[in-house]
Amino acid sequence: MPVGRWGTVTEAAVHFGITRQRVHRLIAKGAFEDAKRVSMPWGAVWLLPFPFSRRTLRIGRPPKAEEERDE
Repeated sequence: MPVGRWGTVTEAAVHFGITRQRVHRLIAKGAFEDAKRVSMPWGAVWLLPFPFSRRTLRIGRPPKAEEERDE
């Protein structure tokens, strides 16, 4: 159970039904915008704001630039 306003990567993984590794990849891609890395005595950990929510990422090829569309 998350403590206060923050939860761990493991808690987020259980919440979304995905693996911890997938949560780390989503953090790297920017799906969890407010995630922060905190130094603890045993090492750095990622904390995610609770209640957990993530941004939907674009799937597939990036859109063409405006100049390329006009041609």
